[in-house]
Amino acid sequence: MILVLIGVILFIAGSAIAYASVEGASKQVGSGANVQAPVSTTAVVAKTDIPAGTTGQAMVSSGMVSIELIPTKSYSPTDLGSLSGLTDEVLTQSVTKGHAISSTELTVSTSSISLPTGLDGVTITLTGTAGLAGYLQPGSRVDVYANITRPSSASNATAGAPTLPLPCTELAMNNIEVLDVESTVPSFAGHPTSAGRTVPANETLLLAVSPSQARSVEFLAQNEALSVVQTQKDASPPPVGQCIGTGQTSSAP
Repeated sequence: MILVLIGVILFIAGSAIAYASVEGASKQVGSGANVQAPVSTTAVVAKTDIPAGTTGQAMVSSGMVSIELIPTKSYSPTDLGSLSGLTDEVLTQSVTKGHAISSTELTVSTSSISLPTGLDGVTITLTGTAGLAGYLQPGSRVDVYANITRPSSASNATAGAPTLPLPCTELAMNNIEVLDVESTVPSFAGHPTSAGRTVPANETLLLAVSPSQARSVEFLAQNEALSVVQTQKDASPPPVGQCIGTGQTSSAP
């Protein structure tokens, strides 16, 4: 009887010890699961003041934004976490240097274009090769050239003006921002395949120009052949309006 009583006491004590061990382990697991929230997170941040109307591609190509760590307490669920969120987007309001780019400040650039202040939007349709064969991306800067093949009418010609050596080519305008590109083939931004790339039959470019440039573009697009050349920062273009042909140079009419 005594042995039975001792066994019962030992069983109860063992059960209590096991319960305490399980409870302790449970508390330790619980405390381990309560990991402290990170103090910072990554977001797309403006490296400079960015005006409304700037396209996402322009922000990336011009180095206006970068992926940076920001305090978690300052992070909003609408803040962009990667540069891919800027693709085909345009700012609807200005962003100050150091602030994260929020999706609420963007709209789709292909459905709503916000033009830079003081500029007009104009479209030109070029052959595939004249439009840089599909390599051109929104946010790029281009020089627009016109191949002049038709002489001005005699009644409008200025007395004593030099005769144009036709055909000739002139720089119609330089350093023009490309707001959007519509092409008949996928962008050439990706890597080429072993089969090569397909040059689009034509491309339509949306350009940001001044009102006077818009008038020139409309005239040249309807009467002459246009092409574009992609430029780099601080490039030195030839004089605007100077027509060059057959080895001669003269002022444009």
